[in-house]
Amino acid sequence: MDKFPQIKVSFVVEGKNFEMKQLTEEVGILPTETRGREDWPEAIKSNKNLPESLQPRCIWCICQTEDSCKQIEIPIQKMVLQLNGKEQKLIKYCKKNNLKKSMSIVIHADTMNLPEIVLSSDMVSYFGKLDVEIGFDIYTY
Repeated sequence: MDKFPQIKVSFVVEGKNFEMKQLTEEVGILPTETRGREDWPEAIKSNKNLPESLQPRCIWCICQTEDSCKQIEIPIQKMVLQLNGKEQKLIKYCKKNNLKKSMSIVIHADTMNLPEIVLSSDMVSYFGKLDVEIGFDIYTY
């Protein structure tokens, strides 16, 4: 428990079918994780009744993880540094290929030792201009 709170921030680009290698080359950022349509379990790939949001898709992701972190903005700022100067290329590529952008913030913490969960107006504005949906998952132990 000495590494809590742990914060993982993931910037995700996803879509039905796109060339993840091409995205990597165009924006000049090496992803931390990727998942192609072929990487999904067979039960999901063969299930034609799943809603579109649960169907196999391509996922390109960059992540920042911080242990013993007391502010969510610390890993988010590191994410911004990776994206800095590449925003227009990212926006253009995603628009051209009809891709969704999102940011996932996952927090693992002791019940009485949660980090500060505040996003500055600058941070909200930055990700708003990128048209990024921000989601939170908080796990306390």
